[in-house]
Amino acid sequence: MQSAFGGTVAWHAEVDPNASRILARHWPGVPNLGDITTVDWRTVPRVCVLTAGFPCQRRLGRRPPGRTQRPDPLRALAARRPCG
Repeated sequence: MQSAFGGTVAWHAEVDPNASRILARHWPGVPNLGDITTVDWRTVPRVCVLTAGFPCQRRLGRRPPGRTQRPDPLRALAARRPCG
């Protein structure tokens, strides 16, 4: 994605510890906001391009016990507007 649009990665929002370690290794110094439903979006830098990847654990049969996927994972970003 970065090679297509240019620019830099401003932040990640990842809750899985293993995925977070991979992101930190590839983009050191980029903050991980964690759970997007608990972020105060007024304090987060605006971005021009926003991408999302949805968990595939259910499809692969590897979802951790007791962990549910929210029905609308991007609802927390609904009021977010891109840079202009």
